[in-house]
Amino acid sequence: MDTRIIVKSVIPHIGTVQMVKAMKQVFDQYDVCKRTPGNPEREDYVREIEDAVNRLSDKEKEVIKERYMVDSYRMDYQVYNFHLTKPISKDTFTKIRNNAFAKLYISLSDKGILKIQGGGRDSDT
Repeated sequence: MDTRIIVKSVIPHIGTVQMVKAMKQVFDQYDVCKRTPGNPEREDYVREIEDAVNRLSDKEKEVIKERYMVDSYRMDYQVYNFHLTKPISKDTFTKIRNNAFAKLYISLSDKGILKIQGGGRDSDT
């Protein structure tokens, strides 16, 4: 007899490509809001993003902060080769970033910063 175990999903299902695209948009907006203070709504947005990032593991936090929160013109290869405490490979960087993005995506969705529409998945999950 073939036994299947089903785990109740309590997190949104989204493909990696969609998630990365959404998170990059979040950090593009974060950069604009961070550099244009004086509006309470923008300041709240910045605070929400920073709070979510600060709940990540140390390595995830370092990758996200160095890539998306310090200099918006910094490229991935610059971060994983030169800006981390210890350089890592491109594949390791991508894995850490995507894991961090998944956690941030859930956290920011729960806060209403991201809205999930539709139920489709892309093939890159």
